[in-house]
Amino acid sequence: ALFKQHPDGRRAEYAGGDGVSAAVFVVLTSRGRYVNLTSAATKGLGSMKIEVSSLTDIGKIRPNNEDAAGHFEPKNAKEQGSKGWLFIVADGMGGHRGGEIASKLAVDATQASYQTDLNEDRAAALKAAVDHANRLILNESLSDEALMGMGTTCTAMAVHEGYAYFVHVGDSRAYVLRDGELVQLTQDHSLVGEMVRSGILSDEDARNHPKRNVITRSLGIHGIINLDTPFSPFELKKDDVFLLCTDGLTSLVNDDEISGSLSENKPDDACRKLVDAANQKGGKDNITVVVVKIGKL
Repeated sequence: ALFKQHPDGRRAEYAGGDGVSAAVFVVLTSRGRYVNLTSAATKGLGSMKIEVSSLTDIGKIRPNNEDAAGHFEPKNAKEQGSKGWLFIVADGMGGHRGGEIASKLAVDATQASYQTDLNEDRAAALKAAVDHANRLILNESLSDEALMGMGTTCTAMAVHEGYAYFVHVGDSRAYVLRDGELVQLTQDHSLVGEMVRSGILSDEDARNHPKRNVITRSLGIHGIINLDTPFSPFELKKDDVFLLCTDGLTSLVNDDEISGSLSENKPDDACRKLVDAANQKGGKDNITVVVVKIGKL
């Protein structure tokens, strides 16, 4: 598999083969680029089939992209049985360099820990992996004054033997589209998220609130972090479509628009339509999406 530059010069695409011959983990970060990945994980890995596509975009306003995303694909049926798949999005914060570094560390460290953890309990392995990433980001920030205070959201999803497992911190989100109904699986750890849950704000008011970027929980700030594990384990159903995304999407694109894009398109096209929709509404932040469609179980 390899990356190729798209003729328009704005994006790079990941081109997979007919099957997956080796474990693949691709981290999507972007410094002014429109970066796309389409996986070949739907072929040659036993009974369970998954289609995934990811896209990150700098948006229209921000000078750099502090989002990161990635996913791990098992290289064979044995690895699929022991580890399954892993999908992550992260939205960094913390000065000129800190946000980019924090989000990339969250993705890299979570992947590395999850992939090497021999615990048969994959939910526990996922939680331990994100906890490891938290400590690594904190240690990096304490060792470099220029990175002091950096942090990141992290929403991770593991798929293993017919179930999905989630670990979440921050205001990135996980959704599932099942039988035409879109359900948000995570809660925003943000000031406006708490105000919405308490009934002070509506979802629409929250999108435009001046403090909507105030995060109440993130990786890299404290050594001990309270990680949410919503709906885990989540029993999968054929044709379930999952979306992991940063708030650059959800602050501009409402649930009806998200549902329409996921239900009417394959993952690759859904990613493009979602990012384009956010940019058409101003692209105020970096935008990152990961769309996962469950095929044969």
